[in-house]
Amino acid sequence: MSEKILTDHYLDLRGHLCPINFVKCCLALEDLSTKDLLKVDVDIGEAETSVVDGLQEKGYKVSIVFKDLKKATLIISSEHK
Repeated sequence: MSEKILTDHYLDLRGHLCPINFVKCCLALEDLSTKDLLKVDVDIGEAETSVVDGLQEKGYKVSIVFKDLKKATLIISSEHK
């Protein structure tokens, strides 16, 4: 049984090429309030890696809350670490 996480905003970036998904996440995070959470679905592979690594390098807290063979669901805190 998985715990339900309340998020403030959602992006479905499946099917988008890199680095578009990373850029869209950054733009969305700029518009959020300090304690808002952003839920993002990305494709497994390069898209997942570029978003997770890139946002962590920028100081955001990124958690992978779901992952299967096709997609990963991320929860990103707009509050920098």
